[in-house]
Amino acid sequence: MVTVNTSASAALAVLQILTPRTGADAVAKAPAQAAAPASTRPRLSAGFFDALTKISETARAAAKLADLPPEHADKLKSFGADTAIRTAKPAMNDAEFQSTVMSHIGESWTGLEGFDAALANGTVKIERAADVAGLGYETIQYDMFKNGSQIGSAGWDTIDRSFYDAQTAKGVRQGIGSINGQDYYVTW
Repeated sequence: MVTVNTSASAALAVLQILTPRTGADAVAKAPAQAAAPASTRPRLSAGFFDALTKISETARAAAKLADLPPEHADKLKSFGADTAIRTAKPAMNDAEFQSTVMSHIGESWTGLEGFDAALANGTVKIERAADVAGLGYETIQYDMFKNGSQIGSAGWDTIDRSFYDAQTAKGVRQGIGSINGQDYYVTW
């Protein structure tokens, strides 16, 4: 994810300045100010063009809080936002997902009851949270804006506690989480 630390209004102003005008709003140029031939005009670098494109996409994607689900809008408004962009989860293939989650939990879950033994004997099972029927676990992340300027990010999660608690009651050792935008469910 690319974060643009500038106001959306300033970004739009830059885009408007760089957009050629035609028709009634175009400014007539004196002969001495005529456009240089295409071969001698300076060109935007690919990186500069990509940045402008990203700024434009960000400005267009910002949603008014009233356009979001009410529970999301209420949370974001409580943080001072007037617009927000829901952060897209990056695509990750299954092998990379497994490796990323295992790297994270292998380091941070050491010492949890039964985890080290399950790790040693290969019985740790890692699944994408969205693939576990009944779990209902999802992380939600927004970039927040006020008056066109980014003021931060906010995130939270949802889960069906009855499913999770039922698994615990059956003696299933489990954990949930999110790393690099990937929601996971682990059992052992």
